[in-house]
Amino acid sequence: MNDMKFKKILIMLVVFTTGLTGAFAQLPQQLPEQMPTEVSDNELEQFAHAFREIQVIDHQVQMEMINTVQEEGIDVDRFNQFLSAQQNPAQAFDATEEELSQFATAYQEIEEIQQKAIKQMEQAIVDNELTTERYQQIAMSIQANPELLQKLQDHFEEE
Repeated sequence: MNDMKFKKILIMLVVFTTGLTGAFAQLPQQLPEQMPTEVSDNELEQFAHAFREIQVIDHQVQMEMINTVQEEGIDVDRFNQFLSAQQNPAQAFDATEEELSQFATAYQEIEEIQQKAIKQMEQAIVDNELTTERYQQIAMSIQANPELLQKLQDHFEEE
């Protein structure tokens, strides 16, 4: 496998693990020293299938969120500026009352889309006979173990 593909899979794992960690923040978290490092071939296969399904869900959600923003009559870049200003109140952001109303409506719809996506992702994990906690543990183990990452990449190449 070439380096570019290797890096892309690693980046996707980091992004999805980070996203899922946030999404599953309400679940009890284990301390890193309690995290099992052993991952069976069967678990890796289950993880790979769930990971692919989550990728599809994520892509669909991204498109749905973009459409939601655009349907509210907002440019996606402008909406991102709004979000950035919401997270950093010191950042200047000028908007009309109409824009603020559009932002609020789009933001609320996006939150609903994200909640639905979390449930779909959780279901994809369960459908592949893993718990969300175990899925996160495997993802973290893959990030920390280059041999495990290579096994995952090999699995994706075989598909």
